[in-house]
Amino acid sequence: MMTKSFFWSVLAVDSLVIVIGIFQNETWLLNTQIALVCSMMITLSSFMAYQAMVKHRVNEGDLGDDRDLLDTIEDPHGLYEEETEERMIVHPSKMEGFKKSTRNVLRSYKGALSPYRLAAYAFLCLSVLFLIRHTSFNAIAFLIGLGIVPLSSLFGVWFINHNKESL
Repeated sequence: MMTKSFFWSVLAVDSLVIVIGIFQNETWLLNTQIALVCSMMITLSSFMAYQAMVKHRVNEGDLGDDRDLLDTIEDPHGLYEEETEERMIVHPSKMEGFKKSTRNVLRSYKGALSPYRLAAYAFLCLSVLFLIRHTSFNAIAFLIGLGIVPLSSLFGVWFINHNKESL
C-alpha cells in the first residue's frame, strides 16, 4: 500500500509539473522529466540496496539492539528496565561511540556503494553532461525535476497518515 501511494503521489506531482511545463518551453519540460527519471532510479536503487543489506543482516542473525529509539531517548542507561537491581551504570566513553559508529559504517557501506546506486548516480551525471552538451540544460528545471520524488514522498506519507486518522 505504501509503494502504491508513493507512485500515485509521484504521478500527481509530475502531472502538475507537466502542466506547468506546457506553458514553458520544451527544454524546461525535457529537463524536469530527465531529472525525474534520474531521481526515481536513485530512489529505487537505494531501496533495493538497503533491502538487500537488511535481508543479509537478518540472515546472519544480526538483529541489533532490542531497544527502540524512544526507549533509548527516554531511558539512555536502562534505569527503568526490570533488571535494575543488578545492573551497574556504565557511561560509554567517546571511543566506544566511535567504535560503534565505525562498525555501523563498515556494515552499511555495501548499501551505499551498491552497483545499482552507483549506476543511477552515473546516469544522473551523464544526463547532466548530455543536456549541457546539447545546450539544453536548465538548472532550475532540473532541480525541480529532482525534487519531484522527495515531495511526492512527503505528500504520500501525509496522505497515508491523513487516511489513517479519518478511519
